[in-house]
Amino acid sequence: MSEKKPPRAVGAPLWGILLLSVGVVFLLQTLNVLPWGLWGTLWRFWPVVIITIGLGILLRRYNIWLVSLLILAILGACLGIAIWQYGPSPAAGQITKSYSQPLGSVQQAQIEIDFTAGSLTINSLPAGSLNLVEVDSTLSNGETGIRVDFHRQDGQGSLHLSRERVDWPFWGKDENRWLVNLNRNIPLTVAVRFTASNANLELSQLQIVELRMDVDLGNYTVKMPSSAGTIHVYIKANLANLEVIIPDGVAVRLRADVDLGHLGVDESRFPRKGDYYVSPDFESAPKRIELELDCNLGRVQVK
Repeated sequence: MSEKKPPRAVGAPLWGILLLSVGVVFLLQTLNVLPWGLWGTLWRFWPVVIITIGLGILLRRYNIWLVSLLILAILGACLGIAIWQYGPSPAAGQITKSYSQPLGSVQQAQIEIDFTAGSLTINSLPAGSLNLVEVDSTLSNGETGIRVDFHRQDGQGSLHLSRERVDWPFWGKDENRWLVNLNRNIPLTVAVRFTASNANLELSQLQIVELRMDVDLGNYTVKMPSSAGTIHVYIKANLANLEVIIPDGVAVRLRADVDLGHLGVDESRFPRKGDYYVSPDFESAPKRIELELDCNLGRVQVK
């Protein structure tokens, strides 16, 4: 007689549950039910992944459906706590700090901004301002301020702005808002890197010659410059909701590489020609933008 083999323990489909949970969050963000900036809070729950894997191993001999429901309940609780934490913090817990950099002898400048988990607005200073940049920052929960690195040589300025923090509390609400105003009277080369943020870039009054954006996990609106000449723009976006607004009177030649995402282009203004979307008067326009988009798993609108 052949011996009966003991039943093999079958664990819960952990990776399937995790992928399902992440997919649901992405779907709700795409439908504007959840904010994209929520990832700045959700990432703090990464130890829960280790906990769920451990539960799956310990409880692999129990009913697979009960274990799966337990893991889903834990992940759902984490999402609920993250949504609660993402809400606005009391004003009493915030500290507002400011920074300004005089223009001096700077005739052109390179601006770099690194920003994570918060809200940021970029705009222009008044026409007669004597500053290169002015920053107002509302900070909370362990923030120490704005990290600044500025150099000037032969009329060329180089400015790097980033968040500075000494700790990041797990249970506290993180509320960080920047308002960055740049000088509109000199040529600017701008590079920005955003992660898990909500950003509004109002660049129409700035003399930008080149713009590079690298954004992940957030909502981003960019109103392009309307200055004369050719402006080169490169935007890389992953898991982001991106809206690009072209001012009236500005011609565009757009090339887009979008994988597993949605691309919407106003073809009444920028009809498609082969691999490009091109304004009819692009070659003769005094104001024009060479725009390249590289986007994955997100939504992009150009209008």
